[in-house]
Amino acid sequence: MSDRDTPTGPTVARWILARELRRLRGDRSFNAVVRAIRSQPSSLSRWESGRADGQVPGVHSLERLLAHYEVGPEETARIMELREIAKTPGWWQDHDVERHYGTFIGLEEAASEMSTFETQLIPGLLQTEDYARSVIRAVRVADRASAKDVEDLVQVRMRRQEAWHERTTPHLWAIIGEAAVRQQVGGATTMRRQLDQLLDLSEQQERLTLQVLPFSAGSHSGMEMACFTVLDVEEAGLTSVFVEGPTAQLFLDSQSDVQHHRRIFAHLQKAALNTPDSQTLMDRIKEGFE
Repeated sequence: MSDRDTPTGPTVARWILARELRRLRGDRSFNAVVRAIRSQPSSLSRWESGRADGQVPGVHSLERLLAHYEVGPEETARIMELREIAKTPGWWQDHDVERHYGTFIGLEEAASEMSTFETQLIPGLLQTEDYARSVIRAVRVADRASAKDVEDLVQVRMRRQEAWHERTTPHLWAIIGEAAVRQQVGGATTMRRQLDQLLDLSEQQERLTLQVLPFSAGSHSGMEMACFTVLDVEEAGLTSVFVEGPTAQLFLDSQSDVQHHRRIFAHLQKAALNTPDSQTLMDRIKEGFE
């Protein structure tokens, strides 16, 4: 997508808007721009960030900024349209989701390709409702989340899945550790149903490539990380890596970070079982759940 096209969602629009504002600033001094438009350094910094910490400027602030950059009427109209789209609430904003998670959902919905690696969990787009509920309840216990809060997050995850099945994108290449398919999340019955769903999806969903990284693979390129997802958003010409941890979530979009994670994923693809062998392993594990 060229920057002159209109993005389809608020998250992508915010990302493109931030990139445009940084492009327009060019080699101007950051502090000089802040003084000229009578703003704060933190505000301009957030306007130029499309990530979860980013912020869409107000109408008057954006008008002052574009006037300072001497942007013409046609380009001003295009950027103001970007702002309007970026300010449109995503459906997830009706739910109590963290900003990083909301940004991830927005990029997921706009992505053309996704590559995800999980060592301990089944990826969210592939979870059954019971599995998702068990995971969310367990990881939220330290936050003393109410049953209502847990259920709300479960429904967000289910809606993400519905949206994915309804769209033609993204293609999801998922590599999951053997521990994820052996851990009895929610008990044996829940895991049998979860593995049945993985087997069905891996056979029927054309936009899914599923591999299991077996214990027998030994040491591998992803050993020092729990999980990451590379999201390619073709319409915006951007790629971001989402790294999720117990206390922090990061979006990495520098070329070096993206290439580093792509190389790790390529090595994991070689170390993991191919899809038919992954299906055989999951089927064998499923039969062991009593």
